[in-house]
Amino acid sequence: MQRTTKVLKRAACALAVAGGLGLILPACTLDPANRRQENIASVLQLEKEGRITHEQAMGMLAIIEGQPPASSASAPATPTDTSSTPPSVPMAAVVPSTPSVAAPAGYTPESVITGRLRSVGSDTMDRLMALWEEQFRVFHPAVRFFHEGKGSSTAFPALMEGRSDFGPMSRSMKESEVTKFREKFGHEPIQLRVAVDAIGVYVHPSNPIAGLGMDFSQLDAVFSSTRGRGGADITTWGQLGLTGEWANAPIHVYSRNSASGTYAFFREHVLGKDGEYRSTNRELVGSAELVSAVAADPYGIGYSGIGYRNPSVDVVALSNDPGTEKIPPEEQYAYSGQYPLARFLYITVNHQPGRQPTPLQREFARFVYSPVGQGIVKDEGFFPVSQEIAEQDLALLFR
Repeated sequence: MQRTTKVLKRAACALAVAGGLGLILPACTLDPANRRQENIASVLQLEKEGRITHEQAMGMLAIIEGQPPASSASAPATPTDTSSTPPSVPMAAVVPSTPSVAAPAGYTPESVITGRLRSVGSDTMDRLMALWEEQFRVFHPAVRFFHEGKGSSTAFPALMEGRSDFGPMSRSMKESEVTKFREKFGHEPIQLRVAVDAIGVYVHPSNPIAGLGMDFSQLDAVFSSTRGRGGADITTWGQLGLTGEWANAPIHVYSRNSASGTYAFFREHVLGKDGEYRSTNRELVGSAELVSAVAADPYGIGYSGIGYRNPSVDVVALSNDPGTEKIPPEEQYAYSGQYPLARFLYITVNHQPGRQPTPLQREFARFVYSPVGQGIVKDEGFFPVSQEIAEQDLALLFR
């Protein structure tokens, strides 16, 4: 009992040092020969105090013994078709051309985490984060989650104010955000590339435009008030080449709101740096809400992450320039960079170079890049990152 009390005191010290970011079992503070017994004692004490259930304790003990917990059988299957996994060079392209395995070899916790995990940020990544957290709990059953997905622009202030541990974002950080972060903390934030997305332009399944495709100048004329790509406003489907009952049908435009990283990405790449959306666009807070609105409106058009694609909507093939081949938002074209609205999805963290990551940062990042974590990416309709990207970005936490 005295030995177990000492172990719990050591774990509590780790919690204080980490600033409340996650209580670790003593595995990361002891020599390897002592880790197993100390961790077992800590788990038994946590169960005795009622902080975890018996089932959770059994799962944690299984992990300590190097075995997967029983409940992990329900985790999403690891992708086995490596021909569909992305290559390794960043998108500018999304990634290069030769696929590789989508994650490190496997996920075995180096230490069992308790405490809290707080994420604030992207709506596009909302379901993805929720599912990652749910499966992370299989390996770390005593972790408590606080989760908010209202838009990428909310990630930055939450990290700045210490209200989150991870900031999911569907865009890279703005230069102004990086500057403010550096001024406050003395270092830049780290953005981990955790998935590949292709922003889809959604229409009703009955709309013939899905078979014709659109170019960026047409999208700009539909969505923007500035028309930076030239031409006149496009307000009817007939102006896009549709005939018959569609010729005079109005275009109902749905957009994400200004808190959204998808809103910012679409504006920058389609409307141009100085482009502005029309004030008549129907702005919606969430990705799922937007796709549902388009599904209920035969004359609707909107954009959102490809992970929200479902049978109630269709997607439009796109090209940058008029007269060029229209490319669908499919996996191989997102990886090659041929699809013009491909992008990375990120998790942003506050980590000072030269220091070890917190146990929570280390374990959650390793989990996200594992076959289980990247399997969830694929199950949600997004595209996994390559092993090389996973290794490159994990290395950012240990430089």
